[in-house]
Parts: sequence; C-alpha cells; structure tokens
Amino acid sequence: MPPHRCFHCGATKPTAQGLKAHIQLNNACRRSRDSAARIGTTAVQAVSNRASSESPSAAAQNIAIHSSDDAPDGHEPHTPPSPLLDLPPSKRTRVEAAPDASEGHEAGGMPKNPFLDDHWYTSGQAGAATGRGRTLFEVMHEERVQEGVEADAPWVPFASEEEWGLAQWMMHSGLSQSEIDRYLKLDIIQNRSPLLFKDKRAFFKKIDSLPRGPGWQCELFELQCEERSKGESGVEVVELWKRNPVECIRELLSNPTFKDNLRYAPEQRYEDNRGERPVLGEMWSGAWWERVQKLLPKGATLVPVILASDKTQLSDFSGDKSAWPRAVLAYQLFHDCMRSLLEPLVEAGRKGVEVVCADGYVRRAHPIVAAYVADHPEQCLVACCQENHCPKCLVQPNKRGVPVDLPVMRDPEKMLAMICSALEGNKGPGFAEAGLRSIHPFWANLPHCDIFTCLTPDLLHQLHKGVFKDHTVKWATACMDGKEDEVDRRFRTMPLHPDLRHFKKGISLVSQWTGNEYKQMEKVFLGVVAGAADPDVVKAVRAVLDFVYYAHYEAHTEDSLSCLQDAWIRFHSHKHVFVRLGVRDDFNIPKLHSMSHYIDSIRLFGSADGYNTEGPERLHIDFAKLGYRASNRKQYIQQMTTWMERQDAVRRFDQYLQWLKAGHNSQLPSRSGDNDTEEAEDAEKDGEEVEQETAPESHARADVDSEEYTISKRPAFPSTSVKTITEEFGALDFIRCLEDFVTKTVASSSASRPSLPIQAASNAHSFLRVVNMYTTFSVYKQFKKRLPRMSQVSKTLAMDSIRAIPAKSAGGLRPATPSQFSTVLAREGVVDSTQDSEREDGISSHPLDGMTVGQVRLLFRLPSNMEHVSKHPLAYIEWYTPFHQYDDLTGMFSVAPSQRLHRRRASIIPITSIVRTCHLIPAWGRVHVARTDWTSENVLQRCDRFYVNAYLRHSDFVLFRQLVDNWRRSRSITV
Repeated sequence: MPPHRCFHCGATKPTAQGLKAHIQLNNACRRSRDSAARIGTTAVQAVSNRASSESPSAAAQNIAIHSSDDAPDGHEPHTPPSPLLDLPPSKRTRVEAAPDASEGHEAGGMPKNPFLDDHWYTSGQAGAATGRGRTLFEVMHEERVQEGVEADAPWVPFASEEEWGLAQWMMHSGLSQSEIDRYLKLDIIQNRSPLLFKDKRAFFKKIDSLPRGPGWQCELFELQCEERSKGESGVEVVELWKRNPVECIRELLSNPTFKDNLRYAPEQRYEDNRGERPVLGEMWSGAWWERVQKLLPKGATLVPVILASDKTQLSDFSGDKSAWPRAVLAYQLFHDCMRSLLEPLVEAGRKGVEVVCADGYVRRAHPIVAAYVADHPEQCLVACCQENHCPKCLVQPNKRGVPVDLPVMRDPEKMLAMICSALEGNKGPGFAEAGLRSIHPFWANLPHCDIFTCLTPDLLHQLHKGVFKDHTVKWATACMDGKEDEVDRRFRTMPLHPDLRHFKKGISLVSQWTGNEYKQMEKVFLGVVAGAADPDVVKAVRAVLDFVYYAHYEAHTEDSLSCLQDAWIRFHSHKHVFVRLGVRDDFNIPKLHSMSHYIDSIRLFGSADGYNTEGPERLHIDFAKLGYRASNRKQYIQQMTTWMERQDAVRRFDQYLQWLKAGHNSQLPSRSGDNDTEEAEDAEKDGEEVEQETAPESHARADVDSEEYTISKRPAFPSTSVKTITEEFGALDFIRCLEDFVTKTVASSSASRPSLPIQAASNAHSFLRVVNMYTTFSVYKQFKKRLPRMSQVSKTLAMDSIRAIPAKSAGGLRPATPSQFSTVLAREGVVDSTQDSEREDGISSHPLDGMTVGQVRLLFRLPSNMEHVSKHPLAYIEWYTPFHQYDDLTGMFSVAPSQRLHRRRASIIPITSIVRTCHLIPAWGRVHVARTDWTSENVLQRCDRFYVNAYLRHSDFVLFRQLVDNWRRSRSITV
C-alpha cells in the first residue's frame, strides 16, 4: 500500500491513523490543516494513492474531504460552505491531549505534550483569513520569471552558484570596501576566477540589483543648543534615518522562512487537561495578547511590536562639536524622533492593514506596541520619569528597597494628563511625587499601548550586571574573610569543566566585563562564598542566584514562578546582614527594586529571556559597529544605511534560494521538533571536531533521546597496556574492577538469558585469566552524550562531553596540558524501572535516586570476542559518597571521595550508565591561605569534601535545585 503523506511537510506514514497522529502532534501541520479547513480550499488529509510519487507541493493539490469516519479527534466533519471564511464560531474549546499517557514528563518535570487551548484561532475570533495571496518569495519568483530568469540558474545576476557563495562571504566577512576591491584585483582572482565583477564597483552593482525591502528615509531635526564660544551656531541638525515600520512588519509576516514560527492568535498551554496550571513561554501564551485581542474586531490578527533602543550620546554623531544640547531638549528630541518613527503604527493599529502572511493567507493585521526593551536609564527616558524613580510603578525613591507585594502601577492616562498639564505650565501636586518630566511623550497616541506595562525585565543590566556583579559580588566580597585575595584564590583553584570559564588570575584584575563573564562567575560564586562569610551572607547570595536562574527560564509554570517569588522573599529576609556588617546603609537601588516586577511581566508577556537587552546589543554590534567599520568614516550614517540595505538584500536572496530548493509554494525545512537524523548529523560533526580522527560510529540508542551517545570509530589510544592505564590514567584497581564487572555481567546474563551459550561464559573466564599488566585495550579520549530535554531552560537538545584524557608534559614549543578526567553523575548499579513512580507512602521518588557522583578515569572497549559481555564502551570510575548530606545553607549536596579498604572505591560500568557531567566545588572552609599547593588541576585529589554545583548549567539548576527542592517540600508536607 502506498504511504500516506502529509500535504504540509511531506512526511509519510504507513497508515491513515498514523498520518492523523502526525498532524495532531505537529503544531505547524495542524495549523495548516485548520487554516485550510476554514478557507474551504483544502482539507485535512492528503490523498495517499499517488503521494509516494508526488512532491509535498504536488500532494497538496490532491486532497479529499474527510468523511465522518476520518474526522480527526476534536473536529467535526467539515464541508466548506464558501471560498470565504465567515464560518460560525465553534462553541467548543479544543484541548489537545497527549496521544500516549505513558510518555509522561520530561526530565525537568515539564509535560512532553502540554494540553493546548487555541480556541481563539479555531473559532475564528482571532487570526481569521479573508482570502489567499502571494507571499514575499512568490512575488519575487514571479517577477524574476517575467524578467527572463531561467529555472536552472536561480542565482542570477551571478554567473554561478559558486560566484553567489563568494559574494555572500564577502558581504558577511566584515571586509571594508577597499579590502574587497584589493581582493578582487588580486592576480590569482583576475586570472583564474571567471567572475562577472572585477572590482568593488561592479561587485556592489550586482548586490544592488538584488530585490530590496523597505527603503530608508532621512528626516532632519533642529536642536537648540547652548553656545560654548562666540561665533558658533546655537542650532545643531540631527539626522533620523528610518524605515516604515508597517512595511517592515508586512515583509516579515509574508516571509515563508518564518512560517512555522508565527502565531496569529493567543494560545494557552497547560500542564493539566483541566486548564488550571498554565505554561508560560512565548508571548502568545501571556495574558497581554488575550487582553488586547478582546479590544480588536472579531477575526483581527494582533501583531505585537517589540521596540528596543540603545542610548548613544549625541556627540558621537557630531564629532567634536562644541555645541551641547540641554538635557530636557535631548529628552524631547528622543521622543520626537520616536514619534516620527512610529507614526505609521497609529492608524495601522486602529484600523488594521491587509497583510499576506507566510502561510499564504490574507489577514487584517493590527500592529500594537507590546514591549520596549531597554536598560534602566532608557526605561526612565521612555516613561518620562526621573532616574531615581521606578518607570513602572509609583514607589517612592526611599522605599525601593522594601518588598511590596502589590505596588501601585503607573496609569498611562493619569500620567499623560499630568504631563500635558505640566507642559501647559500647571504642575499638579502628583507631578513631583511621580517623578515625571515635562516632555511630550511619543506614546501618547499609540493605540492600546500602556507604555509602563510595556517596559520588560532586563536580565543583562538588571540582574547579571546590576544586582549580581555590581552589588551582590561587591557586598559579599567585603564580608568575606580575606576579602578580594581570598576570592581570587578560590576562583584560581576552581576545578575545570568544559562549560565553565576558568579565571586563572581571579576576578579582581578583570577590567572589562561582558555578559558571558557575569554568567560564568555566577556558576561558582556561591561555592566561593560558602565557608568564608556569615551564614546570612551565604543565604542572601544563594537567593540572588536562584532568582537569576529562575528568571532565565524559557518556559514557566506556577511552580517555577512560586520558586522565583520565594527567592525574592529570601533575599529580602537576609539582606540586612550587609547593613549589620557595615557594607550597606540602605537598599534603595533601582535594579534591586525591578525584581519585584518580574513575575507580573512574565504572566503578561511570557518568559523574560525573550526581552533581554543582550539581543539588541548584539544587533547593535552587527548593524551599527560593523556598518561603521565598513564605511570610509565620511558621512558614515548614510553609508551605514546602504550597508544594511545590502546585508538585508543578501540575506533575503539567500532565503529565497533556499525556498526554491524546498519547492515552489513550500516553506523552508522545519528546524523545530525532534529530528533524529539532523541531531545525529550534528553529533557526528561534533565528534569529528573533537576527536579529529573519524566520524563517530552509529549511535547507541536506549529508551529515550537522552541516552544517545557518539564516540569515535577509531580510539585515540588503540593499544594501551594495563600498565599505562594504571600509571597515566590513574585507574589503580583496573584489573580487579574488570574481573568484577565481567563476572557479574556474565552471571546476570546467564540468569536472564538461559540461551546464552556456555562457550560465551567460558570465553569470558578465559579472557580474565590472561589479563595482566601488558594486556592492551582500545582507549578513547571522550564521548558525547545527549542531555535530556528540559523545555523550561532550552528548546534544543544539548550534547555533553565526557572526557578521560591524561596530562601531557611539555615538549619543545608545545606547552604542558593538564589532565581532563570528567566528574559525572552516573548509575552505579542496576536501577529498578519502577523507581520513578510514587512510593506506597505517597511520596515521589528522589530525583537523584540510583545516581552517584564519580570521576571518569578511563574510557575503553573490550576486545571483539567479548562483545557479548558489553556491546557498549566501558568507563572506569572512582566514586564519591552518596547524596546523603544536604547543606541547608547553600542548598547543595555535599560529597566526599568514597573509600574502601583505605583505597578509592572504583568500578567499571557501561558508558550508557553515565547520566551527565557535573561540577564539584571544593568546600574550602573559612580560609585556605595555608593550602598554597592547591591548584585547579589537583584540587579534586587534595580536597576531602565538595559541593555538587547546582549552577553549572541551567539544566543542572533544574535537576539539583528545583526538582530536589520540590521533592523536599513534598516530603515535608506528606510527613
């Protein structure tokens, strides 16, 4: 029987029921089905009889209407009444259930298939289509066909695909125009490369012939300035370069590249099928979208507009001008420029505009300003308030250090009325108390815009740089024994890990900090402080770090929001230790107060990571700084706009070519969801880069994705003797552990598999009898393991590198390299498959049940004649003590090297029993000034107790902090 093919993505299934399940489980396919059903031009199921010989686009033209027997779950059989979509609204709230209850939850506790409520879309109340249209690339394609571009040469105006690739590289390489010109005029390029462009002029002429997007316009503003010397003009002309935001939105919505990433209506996802425990992630899951959607006409499509700005001094645009604007005039200039820039959004937001969306349907879009991403000074500039006030609420400046559960938020109508009254010369009594400025705001006429609510959390400046680096680190260091010297010593001695930056010289000498360095310091700072400071200091530091990590979640539940609130309360409960120790007098700090608004913002707009200023600052580098470097520094603003136009044209054309490769009227290959093939290819590439030997062998796959691993086909050390294993790798009990592993494995296999040949067991015992110090094994440097999915911290699956590499001594110009023996979380013995369920006493099992910390000393494989013992490579591991000691002060487990008969307890396990790497922080105690022999390379051997780091990665935080804390709370409640 021919396979059944999905008309949206082209996936094939052997049965019709399998195709239904596929469409039900894939959001893009389901939305395409629903849209087609409402338009009345397509139906849900592709014809399967000819699908095997047709492309996805051709299959989409051969469709059939569902019969009542073929109706998908949750939908009635549908016969389209008309080509338009004025269908009666459904009275049923569709809730998507998990297809298989046994799939359960992810490793982080999130449901693998959350229940979906998208009644706004399915009922036609939002995102309704009014017809069909041509997408951006369809229009481009038709225009190029009319221009005579042949199908087998889509890269025209370039001579070949290779020439187009070279043009792409030159545009994205950061080369200046003069460097491009020199490159094209090289003899080797002129003589051996048949390029259509021989110099920069011809090259940029080709680039400028590519299809363009919305153009740039320049508007001039005159700014009255204070004269610094006689004869100088008191007027400075400022240029505002802008593009029409409505046209930019129109192009983005019509770009098929984003087809599977767009939402046209609010959606809510829930942990439960009763719709009581929401999952907050992207903006469409927040309350703001649904709140504003109710204010728009039925069927309207809300397009949230997210603004971002990065303050730049006016003098940067004017060179060494001697005229300087007064502050109030500069503030007003900003608002005048923003008003001019956003003017097209006023009418478009009120009346809507017809837009062809990426799925090919026409919708009436209402662009509404939803969020403004900026740091604190610029937030105050946007809110027209002074910087010693909160731009979101009316808390008094001297009360910002006091936690307030329900702060009085700024009302946009009242604030605007007071500002307008002040502009007329009548400042009312509330004007000064609100800390307002007499500025005509740009947001006064924007429809449905509450600018104070729009100001979103800023993880970079408020938390990483502000609360943590500028305040918490400074205060905690001042409270520690040994102060900065002790802090530096502990950072230098910190054990190494691939996901952790090692501050070789400490942190006190770092002059310029980046966002990544803040995050790297956060990973170990609690362990640095522990033992050397007052217990309340440690608790306050822990509360700040917990808040930072919870605030970074990409998806929130009521549980994580409760933990975020608890961390905020805990900090305020312990912050007074800094006053008691003379470090602080008060806590009236704007960035500290901003933490009180995080939970409300997350409930309104989804997770805070989507509004981080790291994104705009990255774009500032890409578009402003790189554009400036590509100019000749003369009239550079205009040159920067030309440079950005060309960059946009190159990216757009590349997307268009990718769209063509996928087939006309088809979206680009989806990058979302689980694609085992792509993930395997990525893992193979990673293996090649690290091992630099061969592509990894086929992946061993267990029950879940997290059990996948990749390892090199050829071992790095193919014939390593037991003597070398013992001396260089430190596997002191290798022979004994090997005997123990083989004996137990053979005995277990014989009991569970009576059919196991007696000869196989005999071979195993014979092998053990001949193992000696000169027996050789195939030894590997590392393998990579896929970490289990945790949607609250990442939408992608990450690979974890487990290494066992001995140290190398210096030779010639080659410096010595330290050893790398990963510390891991592993299953030491056989784990009962029922341990993840609840116990008879009603308490769920501990999230770390069956796991122990160990250090990998060796990765090896048994000889080929012993594959019946283990088909997977093996690991020699030295163990630490079980998770029996929990430190209430730091909230981390404490472990120590496990001893047996005065030797390190060790064993051999399959590498599939290794769950993930982990990081151990030495428990230094008060000070370790006398321990000058401790280094990052030997501290794991010298120290006798460690903390299991809960902050190494966000996934570690979920496991060691959230899940463990939840288990401890559930146990205390049950008991």
